[in-house]
Amino acid sequence: MSTSQTKPAILCMFSGGIDSTGVLHQLLTNEQFEDHPIIIHHIQIHNRENRAKAEARAVKAILSYYKTNVIKKFMVTESVFDSTGFAGLKAERFPYDMDVCAFYGANLTVARKEIRYVAWGRTITDVSGGGDFEARMQRMQDIFNSVWTLEKEPPPKFVFPLINFEKVKIWQSLPPEIRQHVWWCRTPRYDGDIPKACGRCGTCIQTKAFLG
Repeated sequence: MSTSQTKPAILCMFSGGIDSTGVLHQLLTNEQFEDHPIIIHHIQIHNRENRAKAEARAVKAILSYYKTNVIKKFMVTESVFDSTGFAGLKAERFPYDMDVCAFYGANLTVARKEIRYVAWGRTITDVSGGGDFEARMQRMQDIFNSVWTLEKEPPPKFVFPLINFEKVKIWQSLPPEIRQHVWWCRTPRYDGDIPKACGRCGTCIQTKAFLG
């Protein structure tokens, strides 16, 4: 039920992938968030995986749908992070998306103090899946909090709208018109300007189970 008082703003770091689209869908359609202003930020992450163009295409189409088909209004901003120079160093690694989003997200919230929550796409599968996810999640939060060390106010809180969702449930929660635009492949190939999923990367393998 809507109230007359507007609640603090929520920042959604949006890539156009399954998890971030699931988060965005919850923020824009779930009455739990209806009184919170929503700020959506997309980072064009340029690295050797070459996903930036595919993700930008997905983001544009998905946001266009929500602008037309949901009542709730939202603000959209964008920035660019480029680590393609790591290739010249013959580096084996490049920055994690989570770390990049934490740094940019923290700086956005410092700049816009009305943002008191940041929504992330953490799922029940992430929590129960083992591996190094918990350590990476803690590092992300440490990066975020470090940006706030010079501020007088406490940093915004993290919220996880998908914490009880498995990946297939996220997919099923999305309108069919959205599913056709969501992007998941880590290493796409391109037919002109049209991205094609590689079918071999971790996320392509993970999604095969419910994409058919």
